[in-house]
Amino acid sequence: MLLLPLLALIQETPAPATTPPPGGMGDLFGGMMIPLILCMAVFYFFMIGPERKARKKREQMLKTLEKGAKVMLTSGFYGTIAAVNEQIVTIQLGDGVRVRCSLSSVQTVLEDEGAKEKDKEKELKEKEKVS
Repeated sequence: MLLLPLLALIQETPAPATTPPPGGMGDLFGGMMIPLILCMAVFYFFMIGPERKARKKREQMLKTLEKGAKVMLTSGFYGTIAAVNEQIVTIQLGDGVRVRCSLSSVQTVLEDEGAKEKDKEKELKEKEKVS
């Protein structure tokens, strides 16, 4: 019973007039596309670009692996490369402990600490010669 007067009131109210959006397609591209393109450009420069560079650097590092290099695996193990095949690398973890794993499991190549010290000594000698 209470619904009938409410229903009559709803039916008597006129529907709001709809107007087409101003500007048509030109306004759509000018108003919405510019911020979208800017967001995509920012996303590329801050996310995709650096990731692509890091991937290329890693691929280059994996291509140049050679016997005797000290490496760290993705599992956290440190070892020395004993042999490198196409996609399989043999790593010596300790005396008599060798592990065969995929080439992609090599995370980083560690620089030899002795080589770092020699490079620092050479730089110091060169600076002393200059001054």
